[in-house]
Amino acid sequence: MTAIGLDFLLKLMELNKELLQGTVIALKANYIIVEIKYNKSLLSINNTKNPSKFIQLICTKRNRLAYKGYSISVGDIVSVEEIDWVNYRGVINSVEPRVSLLKRPSIANFTDLFIVISLHEPLFEINQLSRFLIKAEEVSTHVYVILTKLDLVNKSIADDYTFRLTKWGYKTFPISIKIGDGIDQLLDKLRLMKLSVLCGPSGVGKSSLINYLIPGKSIPVGDLSKKLKRGKHTTRHVELFSLGQESFIADTPGFNKPDFDINPHSLGKLFPEIRSQLKNKKCKFRDCLHLDEPGCIISRNWERYDTYQNFVKEMINLHQ
Repeated sequence: MTAIGLDFLLKLMELNKELLQGTVIALKANYIIVEIKYNKSLLSINNTKNPSKFIQLICTKRNRLAYKGYSISVGDIVSVEEIDWVNYRGVINSVEPRVSLLKRPSIANFTDLFIVISLHEPLFEINQLSRFLIKAEEVSTHVYVILTKLDLVNKSIADDYTFRLTKWGYKTFPISIKIGDGIDQLLDKLRLMKLSVLCGPSGVGKSSLINYLIPGKSIPVGDLSKKLKRGKHTTRHVELFSLGQESFIADTPGFNKPDFDINPHSLGKLFPEIRSQLKNKKCKFRDCLHLDEPGCIISRNWERYDTYQNFVKEMINLHQ
């Protein structure tokens, strides 16, 4: 064995004693794909043909994790051992505590949620968008809106929607993948976040957006259903994609009407328009539904008040 070969082998033996930490970026059949950032030890064996700062390992998990009730989701931070550096395989030894969890689809440790909605094809619907926003507000305090297909509408229409959503309480990013408008501003925002999740109806352009942001990923993109003017579901599972600098973005399967089951008295907390009115004032009764109760301080003069009323009645009927 040459001196160089022996030195390389010794480095591998030493490296295999380490527990390396990484992020679960995908679940594929019975395997878990974990992305690990090169540390000093990894850099010592890094090949010049692979200048990437990250390495992906195909992993299984210790049986004891399942016995103890540990599940593994995309976004989990895990420790990997027994790494085969020839075939890039390893075994997950432990899972770090989660700071957040989106249950459907299952994504752990997300930091920000972006609701993606199209300005045209399929048409913008306030009720549908509000349902997605409520689901997002249940699990995150950092919720944003992306308006896609900017090139299909008049600028004044796009400006009007952006203004309206800002009044609702949401930072909004109008974009066009076709002509590139608004993409740089959105990408700058996404790169400031550790793990952003894209949610929204089918056909609004979530996968197309990721394909644009990360060339070469080739995520399947479906055509719009001609009959219903709705998108065909193309994303089948959740996967994380690196935006660089330890920042990830997740695409999720699209669906057109998210269901929710919320205590009617808690629904108001999920509307920024109501939260802003309650900052300095309080209703007379703690369990106020903000409908027609005496002593309610909530104004009825905001765009989504009718939507809020309908959702409250829907939840009341659900819980009867």
